[in-house]
Formats: sequence, structure tokens, C-alpha cells
Amino acid sequence: MTPILTLTRVTPADAALLDRLWQFYELESSFWSGEDIDETGRFSSLDDFLERLGTPDPFDWAYLIRHEGQLAGLLLVGHQNLRGQSIMEFCDLYVLPRFRGRGIASEVVRQVVLASDHPWLICVFRADAQALRFWRRAFEHLPFASVHEESPSEDPDLHAFIVMPPA
Repeated sequence: MTPILTLTRVTPADAALLDRLWQFYELESSFWSGEDIDETGRFSSLDDFLERLGTPDPFDWAYLIRHEGQLAGLLLVGHQNLRGQSIMEFCDLYVLPRFRGRGIASEVVRQVVLASDHPWLICVFRADAQALRFWRRAFEHLPFASVHEESPSEDPDLHAFIVMPPA
């Protein structure tokens, strides 16, 4: 059964909410990334993004994920330059722990990547075993037209996949 899911583009009014969700994401990621908190007790890696929210021509976009009306996570997408070519990147996907195992992440991929008509870059940190397992299953079970792993990746810390949605 497909979960009842909505994606809402983040506006400047949502910046504090996005930042709070990002703190959960960074906390979970810190186990493998080594990211540390700053002197104020928070992870600061989203600060530059938050400052650009609301600019007329944003480079990146954030979405709030809601499941049956309840806040369930976040998604960041953006433009990336790969080997001299511009490509959309499915950057960061985070589903709050209580919503996991319900197909939400897969449904987000369906609504964003599989519903589009252009290739996507999906980068996964080599150290993030959980994310890599998710994407390997998604590549196997979702109807991508093609999945190609860039080898070698431009960044040695990442697996970089180019995916095409179905025609």
C-alpha cells in the first residue's frame, strides 16, 4: 500500500523547523561521519543553506515530508556539476525513526525522481551503510530505466549513481 505522503517546499518561514529536523539527521549521521556540534550545542552544516532560503533563484531546495499530515522528515535536492555537466542531485533524505519501515522513503523517490523526465545524481557516503542498503534495494525494486555507478567517483568518500526515471 502506498503511504499518504505530501512534500511541501520549505519557505523562509520554515527555516527554524528545517533546522530542527536537520539536527536529528546530523545526530544520526554523526555516528559514521564524525560531524561534531559547535559551541552552541548544535550541528551547523545547514547554516549556508538556511541563509539562501527565499532567494529568487535558489540553487538548492528543501521539502518537508508529511505522512498522513504528520511531519515525518525532510528532503534536500539541488543542482550539481558532474564532470562539467549540470545534473539534479537527490541530496539528503531523512525520515524520522518512528515513520521508518512504512515505505515513505521509497514513495519520496517515486514522487521526485521517478516522476521526473531527467537524470538524477544520487550520492551516498561510503561510510553510511544504512543509506547504501536503502539505495541498493531501491535500485533493485523501483522501476528506474537505468542505474549507473560512476567509477571512480569524483569524491572518494562517496558512491555516485546516475539514475534515469522510466520513460
